[in-house]
Amino acid sequence: MSAGARGKPLLDIGDLDNGDACPQSRVQVYADAGEGVHAVPLEQGVELFGRVRSIEIPTDASAPLVWIDVSAPGEAEAVFLQERLGFHPLAVEDTVRGRQRPKLDRYPGYFFLVFYAAAVNPDRGRMALHEVHIFIGRRYIVTVHDHEISPFHEVLVRWRANRTGFTTVGAIAHAIVDTIVDGYFPVLDHFADRVDDLEGRIYATNGTSGNSGLEEILGMRRELTTLRRVLGPEREVLGTLVRRDLTFLSPELLLYFQDVYDHAIRVVEETEALRDRLGMVIDAHMSVSSNQLNVTMRLMAAWSIILMAMAWIAGVYGMNFSRMPELQWRFGYEWALALMATVGAGLFLYFRRKRWI
Repeated sequence: MSAGARGKPLLDIGDLDNGDACPQSRVQVYADAGEGVHAVPLEQGVELFGRVRSIEIPTDASAPLVWIDVSAPGEAEAVFLQERLGFHPLAVEDTVRGRQRPKLDRYPGYFFLVFYAAAVNPDRGRMALHEVHIFIGRRYIVTVHDHEISPFHEVLVRWRANRTGFTTVGAIAHAIVDTIVDGYFPVLDHFADRVDDLEGRIYATNGTSGNSGLEEILGMRRELTTLRRVLGPEREVLGTLVRRDLTFLSPELLLYFQDVYDHAIRVVEETEALRDRLGMVIDAHMSVSSNQLNVTMRLMAAWSIILMAMAWIAGVYGMNFSRMPELQWRFGYEWALALMATVGAGLFLYFRRKRWI
């Protein structure tokens, strides 16, 4: 399967924007072998990976820390992950096919984590979700993704700047997950600004925006629902990380993962609050539209009554009989016109006083 075939969002999101895919497949390796964090050639990285995959103690400082990053995986990358790195075919299939639910699976010697990074596409002003797969061993971590993930670059910079803060693979995993979760807050701020803008436009236009405004509201609600469907399982995954005794998590790291879990709960709560606000916006839009419709119907009813009254007079004076009113009167025609104008003006003033016109 080609990389482009997998670049789709989670759980039937439809045409939700998913960001810019990596232009081509590539595998990069970073390692801390005691002389700093450096990018290493692929073959050397695979050799280091083979050395550390059987390490029994995650805190063994004599073994290097290895991070292998796979971008835009295709068939060749799937073979690399399965045959050269030795990952289970089911996990490799998940990385290539994508569209996975956030989860944490245990395999012999390592864990497989599925997470989603979120960002705002500045060109389209919409949310983009990027699926991330993470293999976590005792002294190695392997990340697989289709799109450019800015948290990875941030974590790499932090790792290079503070090697002493990343002595275990659990510290790298925490930094990645923490940065991904923190990335949800700008997305929520983006949605909050859009909701504020929609509220202002609804009341400013008195519901005259019509279907276009309603479509925008429903589209945003669909995005928030999709985000909530991602955040719910991720919160469960983080709860599992905190509650279980996982080999790559040292006791001091549990507090840090607990902090990430608290952030995830906050993100879920803010998402629910935004969905509730959006529901109120929909109710306000329908209420304003209904009120505008009532105003329009009153206006049409008032003018209909005015014209019907004038037409009734015209009909009486226009009947083709010999005994019509003022038929033999010289000013009968002018009288009929004046009577219609008077009745119409009187009704107009009446409805104007009632604020129907």
